[in-house]
Formats: sequence, structure tokens, C-alpha cells
Amino acid sequence: MKQVVKQVVGIDVGKDTFYACYKIKFQDSSISLKGAKSFDNNYKGFSALSEWCAKRNKTTEIKPIYVMEATGVYYEELAYFLHGTGELVSVHLAQKIKYFAKSCNLKTKTDKVDSKMIAEFGIEKNLQGTDFWTPPSKEFKLIRDMAREHTSLKRTGAAAKSQLHAMNHAHGYSEKMKEMKKQQIAFYEEQIKEVEAEIKRKVAEDKKLASKIKRITKIKGIRIISVVKIITEVNGFLLFNNIRQLVSYAGLDVVENQSGNHRGKTKISKKGNARLRSVLYFPAITASNHNKTLKKYYERIIENRTYKNQGTVAVMRKMLILVYTLWKKDEEYIEDYLSVKQKNKGEVLILNH
Repeated sequence: MKQVVKQVVGIDVGKDTFYACYKIKFQDSSISLKGAKSFDNNYKGFSALSEWCAKRNKTTEIKPIYVMEATGVYYEELAYFLHGTGELVSVHLAQKIKYFAKSCNLKTKTDKVDSKMIAEFGIEKNLQGTDFWTPPSKEFKLIRDMAREHTSLKRTGAAAKSQLHAMNHAHGYSEKMKEMKKQQIAFYEEQIKEVEAEIKRKVAEDKKLASKIKRITKIKGIRIISVVKIITEVNGFLLFNNIRQLVSYAGLDVVENQSGNHRGKTKISKKGNARLRSVLYFPAITASNHNKTLKKYYERIIENRTYKNQGTVAVMRKMLILVYTLWKKDEEYIEDYLSVKQKNKGEVLILNH
């Protein structure tokens, strides 16, 4: 019997169902497909997956690795279930899986084909150590859920305000309906205040988290709630190895449209986490006006440009990179970093003389 060196279960997760593909790699580098099947994306489906995989697992020495991509929140329950049962889970950015699919020259796209491709990705990659998924703490997840609820309340409140504005400008609109809409808005605003207070309270309970966030809020234009939303949306940057991956995940990577003599419009991909872009937008506008370094950067970008929004997007990208760098290095933001660095260098030269 050939010796098994690797077992991978590739999973393509959807809202209601997920497709799993079981592949085994042997010592002679041959690969065997042991099956592919669809399951419901719920606890019953998770249990069925475990039983299905157990029947295909022919060795206790090599544990199967469950590989999936980070698709919104739909993968989370399955990842938590598998991790809770002691399985090895490896979650990867969707963009990373997409690049691998391109390298395989895949032209057909179905859930079944995607699960096979993800399994192949797991077979080819040397998954170990930090490649294995570890769920965030219950406290961190709670803060993330509250941050998302805050975003939802803000969005709903803004919609209600727009509706009230339309009512006020409509002919003969019922005063009773206007009053009800005002009460709705007041309710949303009160809920927003309560959620903000609870987020700040939960952050303060975690001294390390509070310290890291406080350092980042030294960036003019970004406040504690915005920092919390960024950090929780990227799960503390655990899945990111470099800035390029992060920018791509946020959909802030630049896409060029150029062929021969044709020069199309350059724009951002927007193929990423829309929540991240939404969180960064208003802080970027504030920073463009009040942050000395980012204001200079913004003005340089928009110089001789018709559309000023390109400058705002550039600042959004710069702020995201700043938050990532400060979080990873656990450093405090210095507004005019280069000037301070040169000044300190000059003082060192004087002391040496």
C-alpha cells in the first residue's frame, strides 16, 4: 500500500451550502481524488461532512487539512466547528485562491470545480504553523460583532434621515408620518451611542488591545471606533503577510485599462471588503484636511487632476497601510516622521562631534 503524505479537504463555501472535495497525496507524488459532495451550511451539514471525511481517511498518522477561503462571514461557523473538533483548518484570502486558479488555467467555474481547485491548492502548498487558522477570542469576536452592528445602525439612521428630508420637501406630506420618522431617527441615534459606549468599555477591559488602538488613534482623522472596525474586519491582520495582500483585500488596489494605444480610466478594483472601504472614507477626508503629512500627500495626488476623489482614495489606502504597520510593529504614530528622523539624526551627529 502506498504511503500517504498529505490529506486535504478543499471547501468552497456559499451562503446556504458548501462543496467539499477530498484529495490524498502519496509518497510517490501521485494524487487520488476520494470524492466531492455538497453539504448544507449548518450544524447538520457540518456533522455530515465530518462523517463523510472520516470514511475517506485511511490513516491516523496524517491528519486531513480543511482548506477554505475567507468569504465574508459564511465560512466562519464551519471553521469554528472544525477547529472545535480538533481538525486542522487553513483559511486563505479569496484573492490568493483566485491567483492560484488563474495559474491552473481554469475556465469552468462551479462550486464543485472550485472545491477541487481549493483542494489542489492545499495539496501544492506547504501548509504549516501560521497557515493554520486560529479563531479570535470570544471578546475580540464580540467587539467585531458590535462594530458591525454600529455600522448597520449608522447606515439605517442615514437612510431614515434621507427619508425625512424627502418628506419635508414633499407636498402635503402627513405630519404624523414625519413625527414617526423623527422618533425612528432618535431611536437609532440612541442605539448608536449605546453601542459606541459598549465597544469602548470592552476595548478598555483588554489592556493590550486598548494600548495598541490608542497608539493608532494618534493619526489625526481616525478615532477609536474606526480603528476598532478596521482591526476587527481583518481579524487583527492574522491572514496578511504583506501590504499588497491587505490593499487587495480592501479592494483599494489599482486596476489599469490599457492596451496598445488605448488608455482607459485607471480605478480601484473594489473587489474586496466593502466594510473596510466604508470605514476608511470619512477618516480619509478628515485627514486630507487636518493631518499635516497626509494633507501634503493628498494635495500632491490631486494636483492637475479633475476628480479630487482620487486623492481621497489614495489617502484611504495610505491610512490602511499606516494602521497595518503600527499594529504589526506596535509603534506610536509620528505625524512628520521623516522630519523627526532627520532631526534626531542631526542631534546624534552633533553629540558624536
